[in-house]
Amino acid sequence: MICYLSVSLDGRLDGFEVDLEHYYRIAARFKEDATLVGSETSVVAIEKYGGVENTYDEGPAPARAAPGDERPLLVVVDGRGRVRRWSVSQEAPYWRGWIALLADSVPGAHRTYLASRNVDPLIVGTDRVDLALALGRLHREYGVRRIRVDSGGRLNGALLRAGLVDEVHLLVCPWLAGGSSPRSSFVADDLAPGAPGTPLERVAVEPFDDGTVLLSYRAVR
Repeated sequence: MICYLSVSLDGRLDGFEVDLEHYYRIAARFKEDATLVGSETSVVAIEKYGGVENTYDEGPAPARAAPGDERPLLVVVDGRGRVRRWSVSQEAPYWRGWIALLADSVPGAHRTYLASRNVDPLIVGTDRVDLALALGRLHREYGVRRIRVDSGGRLNGALLRAGLVDEVHLLVCPWLAGGSSPRSSFVADDLAPGAPGTPLERVAVEPFDDGTVLLSYRAVR
């Protein structure tokens, strides 16, 4: 599990400019089997970047990729079934297939809609998505071994608390944002008093001419 994100020097995800071309040029190095995205990130992408409302799609479903397609899968953590307009992601050329991780409480009508759009609905939890269970099923049923997270701090934090983070890559940008809202890299409940965090070992430090620095770490098991 690879957490890769762009942060300000003070560890925030907002309040600074990101060179997306630079960011995704680095992201292409990871060659993941699946890209993991949270529902909030997906809805923002639909409404802000897609320029449409997050309503159910109409029209024909996209074709599934041909066997041997080496692009990653897009996997969305969507325990409540919030993501509806999948066509925005499906029209992008980056993924060969699409999977929605759902809780069992998601209505059957939504699951049927997903299947009609060639999105595989994967039930992995009762009231919320069980991330460890989801990763196991992705490995067994889809052969996924390497995952890159492309989401905000809450999904990163949930993966951290579940003990599922293997690598962390921070593209640190030469900005200071400040602020008190929880827009940090890993948003999670505070640790219990005396409980240790997750130890890391440094793998690489890579500076770039634009002032950004890529910090790469591996979790110590």
